[in-house]
Amino acid sequence: MAKRYPTDQRRRDLAAIHAAKRDLAMSDDTYRDILWAVARVKSSADLDQAGRSKVLDHLRACGWKPVKKANEWKFIDAAAPDRQPLLRKICMVCKSMGVGKAYAEGAAHRQTGIERKLEMMDEGQLWLLAGVLERTRKSKEQAK
Repeated sequence: MAKRYPTDQRRRDLAAIHAAKRDLAMSDDTYRDILWAVARVKSSADLDQAGRSKVLDHLRACGWKPVKKANEWKFIDAAAPDRQPLLRKICMVCKSMGVGKAYAEGAAHRQTGIERKLEMMDEGQLWLLAGVLERTRKSKEQAK
């Protein structure tokens, strides 16, 4: 049985399994049949580390290839020169926490109530966002 509080690796594995299911356009019945045949479980939540590895190996054998994300931070080089240092700071903090651009945009949305891409934020909004992300990073490091 799986742990009650998933580890980061477990979360990544389960996300990869579900992405493979989506990318291979599997029906729910087919997906559950694979889980049963490969790991003798009815739900991916019940997979242990060995089971997750077996299922991922099987899905790769079925033709699934994990898609690498394009460089989501590439826009920084094209940004206005006065905003580039703040955008780089946000990028580095996000990378150190293991999150992406969408996380930063979500944090900005929660902070301001306005949904806006990082590219469209002014210097003041970026400054506030960098502070929020830095405090979040520090609190997560202290929690470890």
